[in-house]
Amino acid sequence: MPPAPNLTTNPARPPRRPLSGITRCVVIPLLLLTIGVRIGMWVEAQRSASRGPSPPEPTGPAPRLEAATDLGDPGPSSAGDPKCALSATFENNLYPSLLLSFGAAYPEYQRCLRISIRNAIPGRACQLRIDSNLFLQSLEYSAPAAAAEFSLTPDLPWNYEALRRITQAQPESFVANLVVDGRVCDQETLTCIVHSVNDAVARLLNPASGQWQDTSVCFAAYVNENHPWINGLLQEAQARSGLQAFSGYQSGDVMAQVQAVWDALAARGLRYVNLATQSAPSPGVATQYVRFLDQSVQDQGANCVDASVLLASIFRRIGLRPVLLFKPGHCFVATYDAAEGGHLIALETTLLHSASAASAAAVGAQELQTTLPYIGTLQYSMVDIALARLQGITPIAFEPATRP
Repeated sequence: MPPAPNLTTNPARPPRRPLSGITRCVVIPLLLLTIGVRIGMWVEAQRSASRGPSPPEPTGPAPRLEAATDLGDPGPSSAGDPKCALSATFENNLYPSLLLSFGAAYPEYQRCLRISIRNAIPGRACQLRIDSNLFLQSLEYSAPAAAAEFSLTPDLPWNYEALRRITQAQPESFVANLVVDGRVCDQETLTCIVHSVNDAVARLLNPASGQWQDTSVCFAAYVNENHPWINGLLQEAQARSGLQAFSGYQSGDVMAQVQAVWDALAARGLRYVNLATQSAPSPGVATQYVRFLDQSVQDQGANCVDASVLLASIFRRIGLRPVLLFKPGHCFVATYDAAEGGHLIALETTLLHSASAASAAAVGAQELQTTLPYIGTLQYSMVDIALARLQGITPIAFEPATRP
């Protein structure tokens, strides 16, 4: 067995040659520096790979951020800030006639605006302000957010006098400011078309069913039994006819009172005119332009709807129970011959000034035969003014500036 190698002793080696001064002072330090740089570059490459690419450096000056000091300064915002959006009924079309006639009895008709909030923090207070020239004052709402997304249809502070004075379609802006934690997070503007107060809504399209809904009860708002002009006409009618008084159903002679009113209107020079002012169209809404009583008197003319509204106003003033009847392309007026209902005395208003009340009643009777069987079908309806008043449909207020 060969002997184990001796691991404790070293074989003899030749003597080492000493390093020169250049090697010690220049070469070795440069070599160490190069090795250190390569190690540093490798470490930095590993760090960059772990954190992804660096964002690009800005190419311009940093933006200046200013604090929002009032509702007119929205201040800085980000994609995560709460946002608001506005929309209005009838695809952003507003009808003053609905607000003026239905607003008090049916508040849902005056809640025309819908405000949608998104990106809200549940439980954190949201302050909303909406301004419009059609409001008496700014609408202000403040409450904790119910959810990240929610909608509001608040009561609106309408200026009803301003709505009454709108006589032609015009744009109107509604400006909303959303405030969270004292800062305006969003500002939105909605522009609506506000239609003339003379536009009566006759039918609405139900988008869910695709069917038209009759809303001809709106025409009852144009019947104004309280108009001051009626007093003078009744005095003239009483003097011309020899009637002692207009007593409605108490006298028992309804036709005599109808005759006296018809003749007084004819003596005033009011006549039928086949002129229908076209309403500004809007999707899903069928409207009819209706003159107020004083407008028909000033114009000395009325179409079938205008004259029917005028006569219904007078009939109701003297204690009768008038109704408006609608068929495709036409409207006429009637009144019951008894307080409890009874039979209808209808008048064909296109004969105003050209025929007697008896002749108008004869043609009206024929119109009834071709209308009553279809009441309740599309474009056929009957509006009982007394029932409309019980339902809360009030007259649109008399405008003193247009008094004849």
